[in-house]
Order: sequence, then C-alpha cells, then structure tokens
Amino acid sequence: MSTFVPLTLLSTNVMLDLKKAAIAQRIPVEKLDFDLLSYETSFQGSVDDEWQLLTQEDLLSQTTELEVRSPHFLLRQEYQIHIRLQEPHPYLDLRFTIATDKTKSKVIAIIDPASTIPLKKGVQEWIKESIIRKQLRNGLLIGLYDQNLDREINRLLIKIQKEGPLTLLYRLPIGDFFLPIPPIHDKVIFHYKEMNTANSLIEGVHPGDLILEYILPKYGRDGRACTGDHIAVPDPITKYATYIVIDPETIKSEQNEESIRFYAHVSGFVERKNGVFFISQELQIESASFKRTGSIETGLDKDVSLKINKNVSSEDSIGMGINIDVQKLDVSGTVGGNAKIQACELNIGAQTHKNSQINVSEIANIHLHRGNLKAREANITILEAGKVEADIIRIQKMVGGEIIAREIHIETLYSNARIIALESITIQKIEGEGNNLIIDPHAIESYHQKMTDLEITIRDKNSRIQTQSKEFIARKLSFKEKHSRIDQIQERIRTKQKNGELPAKSDIVRVQQYKTEAETLQKNLETIKGLEDSVQSAQEELDKLYEADLHALITHNGIYNGHNRIIFIDPKTRKETAISPEGKVTSISLYLEDNEKKFLLKS
Repeated sequence: MSTFVPLTLLSTNVMLDLKKAAIAQRIPVEKLDFDLLSYETSFQGSVDDEWQLLTQEDLLSQTTELEVRSPHFLLRQEYQIHIRLQEPHPYLDLRFTIATDKTKSKVIAIIDPASTIPLKKGVQEWIKESIIRKQLRNGLLIGLYDQNLDREINRLLIKIQKEGPLTLLYRLPIGDFFLPIPPIHDKVIFHYKEMNTANSLIEGVHPGDLILEYILPKYGRDGRACTGDHIAVPDPITKYATYIVIDPETIKSEQNEESIRFYAHVSGFVERKNGVFFISQELQIESASFKRTGSIETGLDKDVSLKINKNVSSEDSIGMGINIDVQKLDVSGTVGGNAKIQACELNIGAQTHKNSQINVSEIANIHLHRGNLKAREANITILEAGKVEADIIRIQKMVGGEIIAREIHIETLYSNARIIALESITIQKIEGEGNNLIIDPHAIESYHQKMTDLEITIRDKNSRIQTQSKEFIARKLSFKEKHSRIDQIQERIRTKQKNGELPAKSDIVRVQQYKTEAETLQKNLETIKGLEDSVQSAQEELDKLYEADLHALITHNGIYNGHNRIIFIDPKTRKETAISPEGKVTSISLYLEDNEKKFLLKS
C-alpha cells in the first residue's frame, strides 16, 4: 500500500471527495478522515439571479421563512477540508451514529455507551468537531440549524459528571431546520358515538351537547431538510365537504377556523335518514337483543320514546340480559330474564320474566308481571308471583307474589299473596286462601326513612340539650360567684357619676364583663329552648307517624273464608295485631282502647 499524501481542497460534497481521494491514492475510504478548515453558505432566492453569500448563521437575517420554504429557493455550502489518514484521538473515543426523521428535517446523534468521554478541558469542542465531521459525511448542512449543539453537549457532560459513564444509548439532539407542516385532511368526528360508553344502540344527547364536528381541510407548509433540500407537502384531501346535512330544527352549527361544530338543539338521540342528521325522540324497532341491537341506554333525562313491536310470539321483545334506559318505553311482547329496564313511563303488552328488574319513575302498565317492579304507580292486569313496590298499585288478578304500596287496589285475589300497605288495601273478591294482608308503615321505604330520621334527630337533640344544660348550670354558678358584688359596683359608678367624678376603670371593666357574660348566658338559654321546641315539634310529627296503623283501612266486598290473615303492625313497637276473619266483613281497621289497639270490623 502506497503512502497517503494529505491534501487540502474545496468541497461541496465531503463524502464524495473522500471517496475520490481514497481511489486516487489506493487506500480504503474508511482509513481516511478530515479536518474542517472553513466553510461558507450561499443561497439563491426565488427572485435572485445570482447566488448570495450568507454573512450570518441565521438565514432569516437575509431572507424570509416564506422564501426558505419555497421550492424555488436554493441553498448550498462549500467547505475547505484537509484530508488525512484517520488517527485515534488521544482521549476521546466517541462512538455514535447520525439519525434523522423521515424528512431529514430533524437530526440527532445516538451515542453508544461504549464510548470513552473524558471530563477534560476541551472535550466539549472535541465532541462538537466529531459530530460536525459526521454531519458532513452524511451530506448534512452545518451551522444553520445546530445553534443549540453546544448546550446539548454540555448537558451530556453534566450527566456524566453527576451519574458516571453512560450505561444506555444517549440521544443527543443536534437540531432541526424548517420542519414541514403536514396538511390537515378533512374528516368528520362523531362525538355522540364517543359519548356512548355503554355500547348502546342509540346515543342519547342533551340540548347543547356537541354531537358532530367537521374538521375543515387546511394546507400545510413545505419544509427544508437539513441537507438543504426542499420538502414538498401535499395538498389536503377533501372528502366530506358535503357529507353533513342537518335538520336546523333539532341541530345547530357553529364555525371557526378549524372546524364546523354541530350541537343538539333538543334532547333525544341522533339519527341519519336520507342523508340528513337530526335529533329524533321516538325509535321503533322489532326487538332488543345482544345479537341485533345491544342495550339501549339514553337516560331518563332525555326525551326519548322507544317502541318495540315483536311479530314473533315465540321470541322475547327484550332479550335476556338487555338493559333499556329511556324516558318512555312501549313493548308489545315479552321481557326476558335478567333484563333491566329504566323508564319514566312503561307499557308492556305481554309478560315479564321472573328475573327481570324494572324501575319506573312514573306509571307502569304491564299485562302479566312475574318479575321485580318499582314504580310510582303500577297498573297490572295479572300479577303472578312477581314483586311490586309503588305508591299506588292497581291489579286485576293476583296469584301469589308480593306487593308493597301506600294504596293498593285488587279486583280478584287468588292464593298465597303477600300484600303490604301503609294506608289502604281494597279488594273486590278473594277466591283463594293463604293470603296475608298487612298494614306495615315500615315496609314503605320513604315512611320508614322519615320515622328513622325523626328518631335520630330527637335522640341527637336530646343529647345536645343534656350536654348544654349541664354547661349552662355550671356557667351560671360561676357567673354568680364571679359577679356577686356587681350591684355594689354599679351603685358606686352611679354615685361617682352623680358627683361629677370619673368611675374607676376596673369598675367599668367589671360591669362590661358582667353584661357580656350575661348576654352569653341568655343566648345559651335561648339555644336550649330552641332545641327543646325542635324536639317537641319532631316528637309530635313522629307520634303522628306512629299512629299510621290507626288510620289504615282494609276493604273487601266479598266473603272471608277464615283462611286469609289480616295483620296490622304497630309502627312504634313492631307488635303485630292479627285476625283471620270469616263471613261478610266489609272493612277492617284498628281503634285505641285503654292504650291497646283492637280490631274494628264492619259489615
């Protein structure tokens, strides 16, 4: 191998000139290295005929960003280099690669932890020279976008100083040039579907909810790579400009620079028919099942009506395990097992499964009920071993089951039913036995809670009265002892004032203390009196609730057979008063005699 002769030359492509030198002198290019002696940057603007020399490192000092991003802008650098044989640095062994993003507008150095980086004077400059040489080998410009390189190298050295030699790959940012800004393609965001966390068939919305958004197309900006090359950015794609057509009666729109936003004007659910989006408040489907629809949950606060019209009688209208949550529900068929229904108003034309759970805030109308129902008012044609809790219950035929209400009306009662009321039970005729007709105020949740709250209030306030009364007595005794001579002091002050003399300051202070403490005692007394009045009022209210069974009435227009039990449960003591009447007894109630509750039977 011949001896390599170093050479100095001007280069616009360092790697190419290294290869030429290696070939000319018959030496592997890997054996060569170079020193950068100087360099200069030139540019040609879109309206320039001649190349201009950049006198500062900042391009924008002599041109504009708009021009730099233009495809007509040209940029080049010329380097004076000294090519020589590669020699190891006596201290620094920096093992790294140069990496860029896809557009080559960002550059980083990835440093291997096997590198030797000594914390010696000059190491920062050695690292910078190594990075610059690698940039030039990779065809990258220098000096235009790496203004923060010194700071990043210093950050690396501080890390090594604090933590010791590198143990993992270290990503050292070199810089970024004029990054391309990608275009924004138009698109439609279905916000109402994102709100649908329960995977419901329909998506309930409130007035003012953001339901749709059309993202307007927006042009991006061309960039400039760290190689100096222009980066072209494509035009935005417009696909959905005419996609969203709305019903202005139910949906309103607002536009800004980024998008057109569509808001619900009324409550309901979002539908699209004949290409038009609108808010609908009535949905008709054949059935609800996991296979066809999934659950349907819009919420009771949205004005949504759902009608389910099942034509096949052998299948459930609402399938097993389905959740329905709407304001109004009209079901022509049956409700399957473990189905859960929430509604304000409900109509079921067929039957409910024994494991169904139904909550209705207003009126529920059901043909054949076998499940669990809570409602304000329940109207049932046939109750068969189901359970109902409501304020008012009306049943045409009842076979088994349990019902709890303030007021109950039954046309025909068969056998083995449990009927619990607060105020009244009215039955036209009983055709079976083993029924329990019960007046039990505590079974009514709101009534029970009211009694419990009053009992707790009375107990707590009596405890406070007892505590504050003890404190008041103690303070009053202390007050009397402390101010036993207050009459003498007040007389002494009046005498001095009459004689034109100033009373003693200590006497004035004592009198003021007396007045303040007397006022405090009076306030304490008023507080105790207020608590006592409050307890008395609560007790009077509780006593009225305790008498609820005395005001209740069971009415039957038929004949008792002696095999149906009437039970009144005392709200205060929970003591039961029971009877199994026979014959014609129209009404049954309680009356009080010598503090004992007794039955009053009327025919």
